[in-house]
Amino acid sequence: MSAGNSGQGTPDGGDDPFAYLYRPEAGQAPPPAAPRQPSYNQVRPVGERTFGGQQGYRQQHSPDARYAAPETQPGGYGGPPSDRRRGDQDNRRNGLLIGAIAVVLAVVIGVGAAILFSGDGEGDEASGEETAEPTDDGEGEDEGASGDEEPSEEPEPDELPAADITQLPLTGGAALEATFQGSRSEAGSYIALLNRQGSTITWTFDFQGEPGMYRVYMGYSTISDGQSLSFSVNGTPREDPVDLQDYNPNSDSWDDSWAHTYNLVELVEGENTLQYSCTASCDVAVDQLYVSEDQG
Repeated sequence: MSAGNSGQGTPDGGDDPFAYLYRPEAGQAPPPAAPRQPSYNQVRPVGERTFGGQQGYRQQHSPDARYAAPETQPGGYGGPPSDRRRGDQDNRRNGLLIGAIAVVLAVVIGVGAAILFSGDGEGDEASGEETAEPTDDGEGEDEGASGDEEPSEEPEPDELPAADITQLPLTGGAALEATFQGSRSEAGSYIALLNRQGSTITWTFDFQGEPGMYRVYMGYSTISDGQSLSFSVNGTPREDPVDLQDYNPNSDSWDDSWAHTYNLVELVEGENTLQYSCTASCDVAVDQLYVSEDQG
């Protein structure tokens, strides 16, 4: 192509050195004219330009059946999911929810059962039911009897002797009576001496305490001072008599004149005998005789 070619058609015959090749011979029709090729600088509307015989940009980007919307496809738009599909999804969701709730309930029930059965041992005691104690079949000894451990509590000492005045031997006119009120004996009775000379009270008892000095108390009633009783300890007369004074001088009633006095006595382990006798003024009634610790 020469510089002056506009790009339309083929070159003129005079300019084409190969024109003789496609000239028709005598009697032949001329060959069809070649399609006109557009020049690269020919102005055309946007979208109508062609390249190499292909359709233009507008034709290349026209709607294609492969990219058509579903509603343009044969059969049309299928519509929203069917109710059956939605129902299947709801059933599956409900099934998962029910399964989760069942798992939670199983855990709660398991924990509750563990707590309930773990407290059975305490429940028996709290409910007031006594548990069975193991029986002693004689095959073994308990810890206390084995000597391996000392008892948790020390044994209480034996009680010191106290006389039952209703069981004491009485001689020489001494008698058991219950005329006066206020006697502190269990039966409410007392031993009446009432100036009966030679009347005697004898008290013999077994003493298992530590030998030594103890107080021997006498409970009595009198309405005048200067009353006394002589006594002996294990056959040995005492030089000090039992001094019996009226500690309620404002009353002349035997019922209101009950009092106590004591003498220190040395006791031995085993049997001891105390004997009280009326040898002087002894207008008294005796309701108690008992041994007590010496408090110094």
